[in-house]
Amino acid sequence: MAAGLPGRNRRRWLVPTVIPTVLALAVAVPLLLANFDAAPAPAPHARSYLNVTACLLTGPRGVTPGSTAAPVWASMQAASLTTHVMVSYLSDTGPADVPVMLNTLIQRQCGVIIAADADPGQVIQAARANPRQRFLLVAGSGGSGIADVRAPANAVAVPAARASAQISQAIHALAAAA
Repeated sequence: MAAGLPGRNRRRWLVPTVIPTVLALAVAVPLLLANFDAAPAPAPHARSYLNVTACLLTGPRGVTPGSTAAPVWASMQAASLTTHVMVSYLSDTGPADVPVMLNTLIQRQCGVIIAADADPGQVIQAARANPRQRFLLVAGSGGSGIADVRAPANAVAVPAARASAQISQAIHALAAAA
């Protein structure tokens, strides 16, 4: 009888230890194997752009919803997706800031400078001073003042309602020339 005692003690210890271990392995092994079989996630890719940029000069409101520049910016982004032309924008802080911002965009060698909510007179003045730079001037809602704008050959003035098509055309032309 004394010989049977050690076997029973051994079984009492074995059952509470082995069964949870086997269950844990039964769950863990398939999970580990599933992770090894899965294909690695693709590395994120940076968007590649052509070596040309379309730039937007906005008024102090920038591209906030409700501004004339908001739909202009959306049109530029949509055209960029299909053409790979890089787009960027700067917001002026007032009329005194417009010439400085325009000169900045000219120095950046923007393929086209699109101006929305910026002083049209200052944009036209910059266009006359820089005949090799292309400009697109978007008039405020309703096209106010568009008839009064006498743009030089390197600048086009359009009412906001027709701006999207003109922006797309200008950005597609940049891509074709790049």
